[in-house]
Amino acid sequence: MESMQDIAQKRWFMGKGRKIDSIETVDRVAIGETYLSIVRVNFAASENCEPDLYAVIEDETRTAGFFYDVFSCEKARYGTKTGEFMFMQTGHFPVNVSLHELFDVAPLDAEQSNSAFASRHFFFKLYRRLLPGIHPEVEIMELLDHERSDVSPRLYGTCYYADATGKRYTLGLLEERATGMQDAWALFTQGAQDSESLAQIAEGLGQTTAKMHCALKGLPGTPAQSPEIPFDKLEHLLNSATGTADATSSAGSETRELAEKVKAVLPKLRRMAADAFGASTGSEPLAPQRIHGDYHLGQVLASVAKAAQNSVAKNAPAFKILDFEGEPSRTLEYRRALRSPAVDIAGMLRSFQYAGAVSGQNSAACERAFLEGYAQAARVDLDTLERTATPYILAKAVYEACYELEFRPDWFHIPARALLEIAG
Repeated sequence: MESMQDIAQKRWFMGKGRKIDSIETVDRVAIGETYLSIVRVNFAASENCEPDLYAVIEDETRTAGFFYDVFSCEKARYGTKTGEFMFMQTGHFPVNVSLHELFDVAPLDAEQSNSAFASRHFFFKLYRRLLPGIHPEVEIMELLDHERSDVSPRLYGTCYYADATGKRYTLGLLEERATGMQDAWALFTQGAQDSESLAQIAEGLGQTTAKMHCALKGLPGTPAQSPEIPFDKLEHLLNSATGTADATSSAGSETRELAEKVKAVLPKLRRMAADAFGASTGSEPLAPQRIHGDYHLGQVLASVAKAAQNSVAKNAPAFKILDFEGEPSRTLEYRRALRSPAVDIAGMLRSFQYAGAVSGQNSAACERAFLEGYAQAARVDLDTLERTATPYILAKAVYEACYELEFRPDWFHIPARALLEIAG
């Protein structure tokens, strides 16, 4: 079992900044040459919060037999004194791939919010923090497979843990590993494509995004909610930034100056958000439905040659959309809520602006092309789509401004300039 210090330093640990009282193993099963454990992190009473539950493969370097044992048959069950671990193939499990390749599934180097393992054809994601209930990524990928949308990798397997009380937790999923494709964030930031080609690719991505939303329209979810915009948090962080930013450095001076400007327009931004989200959404062209929920260029793989061609070509799709789990820090109920597709659209438009800031290129052409591709595929008027997306872009930029002020002040200028532009 990992120590308190080890867990507190992990990227996937959601309780950063909280005092840990104890860590205990709730359940544990031997599979292959390693153990899969369910671990409870108990916080100090002063933190006034519920414990966190995590899934841990105790030695990720010894998983050679693990994936073969659990996914080489239609269903594998491991009962313990306090619960049960279950692994199941889906109907799309590949028949043309040797089961022995499951021995080759090995951990990927980069530490993420989840643990990732891959071989040539397989990709396995272990969810670290566990919450009871229906997991959004599994149900979304199951539906996309059922709809034969081809916008995401195929779902090959799922795994769960059920405790003694009957609560069921999704542990992870096995999916197709998309090969021969490039991370879309790298594509739009590394300058390998000219601006015209990038605009064509962005248009194709807009069409693929509309196709994803169309496929998700029939998926049930929790009731729609108004966006939670952290204006109060932003105001607090702006006050801190204007009072403490290092004016002796150029970066610190810019942060302080931008913080002052954003603080001045904050009342106007609040009013704009209240006017946009306070009114009835019955006439909105993009009705609430299930969406991706954490949509940006880093969640997309692109086949450059196909993406740069006619975006409605009948050959294999140019894009694969990944990671439908939503924001891991949110509850499953929130992540499964019906929300406007404009949330995803705004997320991608903001991602284009971040990519433009990193690459030093103007992202306006890509943003416009993305909207044109979406509007064409979704059969929505382009001007109406832009107006619908604007308040969600505001909400996203407020969230980004909070994040950058808190963790990456040198990046604050990106959302700050967006907020100033929205305020006019």
